[in-house]
Amino acid sequence: MTQNLDNRKYQLIQKIIRLDREEDLSKLEDQVEFMQHKADTRFMEAVKLIRKSVTLEELIAEQNYRPIRKEDFFAKTSGLEFEESLEELLAMLD
Repeated sequence: MTQNLDNRKYQLIQKIIRLDREEDLSKLEDQVEFMQHKADTRFMEAVKLIRKSVTLEELIAEQNYRPIRKEDFFAKTSGLEFEESLEELLAMLD
């Protein structure tokens, strides 16, 4: 796939070299600038500003955080069965 893309680039370069009108080259330059600017714009749209301060309450509200009740947690985990010991499980984290 990369080789095909590289071949297409080289073919395009050869076509550009054969251009003999200033106007055509200027249009091509404008198009390339537009494509590069579009990629930069997409990147900048994805960047979010960092706030100088935020409270825990604001984060909870923004993320729609709903804590699990202790009783629900232990009810869900009580059915789990591990064949490994706690030491073996901890060793797996290394």
